[in-house]
Amino acid sequence: MKKVQISELALNSIKLNIKQNSSVHVHGGHYAGERKDGKMHGKGIYFYNDGSKYTGDWENDEMNGQGTFTWACGEKYIGQWKNDMQHGYGIYTWPDGDKYEGQWEMGEKSGFGIFTWSDGEIYIGQWKNDMRHGKGTHTWSDGDKYIGDWKNDIRDCNGIYLHSNSEVSIGNFENNRFF
Repeated sequence: MKKVQISELALNSIKLNIKQNSSVHVHGGHYAGERKDGKMHGKGIYFYNDGSKYTGDWENDEMNGQGTFTWACGEKYIGQWKNDMQHGYGIYTWPDGDKYEGQWEMGEKSGFGIFTWSDGEIYIGQWKNDMRHGKGTHTWSDGDKYIGDWKNDIRDCNGIYLHSNSEVSIGNFENNRFF
């Protein structure tokens, strides 16, 4: 075994890198930031083993408050967090150009939000359990538009369908069909 000499400055750098406020989170990785009672608490950055990263507020080892999560696959969420889940107002983007901007409840789109698809489609309205639910307007890229009630991601109940060919359907919808 060869003996290596390391200066005190280099040794301190190594110790800082090895012992720098690291904690294990759900998916493994390391944390750099503020702590309280040994837990991630305050401002901090968590670097996940898969290349994902969260930068923002922590409380008792959980993402809580304002933060940005960037997944290794290119997806990104900027917004409010509660108990490690999107909760409150936030913007979620996908690498293909899709985007959701609006309210979240415990990790799901819930409340008012706007979803824009990369092909130009857009939905503006109410969400529940990650699905269009309640009053909303969906405009398709071909120019068709539906204004009305949604239930579990399906056109349901009262609505108006404006066809791109100028036809208009007003009345009741069930299972995405006009009656």
